[in-house]
Amino acid sequence: MSKFLYFLILPIAILVCRARSKTFSSEQSVNLTAVTYWSIKQRSLDDCTPGKVYQLTPENFYDITAKGTFFVKFYEPDCMGCEDFESTWKDLAKSFKSKRSVCFAELNCEDAKVICNEYELRYEPNLIWLENGDEVRQYNGDLTFERVSNFVKEMNKLNASKNSSPERTHPISVSNYLKLFGWLVFVRSVSINFD
Repeated sequence: MSKFLYFLILPIAILVCRARSKTFSSEQSVNLTAVTYWSIKQRSLDDCTPGKVYQLTPENFYDITAKGTFFVKFYEPDCMGCEDFESTWKDLAKSFKSKRSVCFAELNCEDAKVICNEYELRYEPNLIWLENGDEVRQYNGDLTFERVSNFVKEMNKLNASKNSSPERTHPISVSNYLKLFGWLVFVRSVSINFD
């Protein structure tokens, strides 16, 4: 009777461990701002050409920014600060040409008032770092090449450290399977002694 019980408990324990493992892996890929172990996939060159500024529109904004890392300039064409910053923005995109993981983009708020209102923008230009459609950080410093460049380097460094973080291991690992197996062997040997 004890051998039958042992062979019945072992498969059930394995099935429970596998089910818990699948549940855990499905919970990991949530949101980059909430889970730091999720890596950002690079976009294809069709979406964003490194070294150039990608033009976002109200029609493509959500679809394009839903996957990947974007540093977006929200602007209005009549804005004096926006005109002054235009050449700096293009130079920044060129200087980070080798960083294919970030896309420099811009959205004309005159054409996309609803989107710009969602971000509660109070002045132009506004620079916002987006990852997989979510706002991570808004740049609030001086609009000089050096300051904005340092911000991009800081965000890339932060993103690189997130992507290189070791994955969390699930508590039901191989060593825990071995412990479970050892426990079951122990239970079996104890039950044999009582028979």
